[in-house]
Amino acid sequence: MNAIEYNRGTHEINDVLTQLKGLVLVQPILEARGVSSGELERHKDEINRVRALLAELVRNSGGGVRRAAA
Repeated sequence: MNAIEYNRGTHEINDVLTQLKGLVLVQPILEARGVSSGELERHKDEINRVRALLAELVRNSGGGVRRAAA
């Protein structure tokens, strides 16, 4: 893995992590505002989708973070 691939992968992971954090932080606000159960369910589905994407990105990084730090 070269530096460009590492940076691209790291930025993508950070972007998805930021997206996930935002979704998680918004959930209690939606609940407090009394949105419908259907909308809450769709929001939870999106959290799960982004969580799975993040896990896949980390798995596919192939330990590049450790190699780049060495």
